[in-house]
Amino acid sequence: MIFYACVNYAEHDPKTYKGIEVTTLGDSSDVVAKFESYDPLEDYRNFVSWSEGVGLDNVGFCDTFKHFAKDYQAVSEEASGQMLSMVYGDHQDCY
Repeated sequence: MIFYACVNYAEHDPKTYKGIEVTTLGDSSDVVAKFESYDPLEDYRNFVSWSEGVGLDNVGFCDTFKHFAKDYQAVSEEASGQMLSMVYGDHQDCY
């Protein structure tokens, strides 16, 4: 099964963060996992751990993962960098 994950927030405004939602590819109403805490960095950590458990090759990412992490620089540059490196590794600057 292939999963698709998105960060829910109003783009360019990290204060509107509403968590990470994972659905099955092709059916956005089939939510299989949700990561929503008070701390987006912790949600990224939990999501990455979950992704490793199901196999990274089985999880697709919305562009919102990178957009949110970059927007989050306004809140915490360090946390933003950690989010990007967790999901994108050395490829975080690729577009």
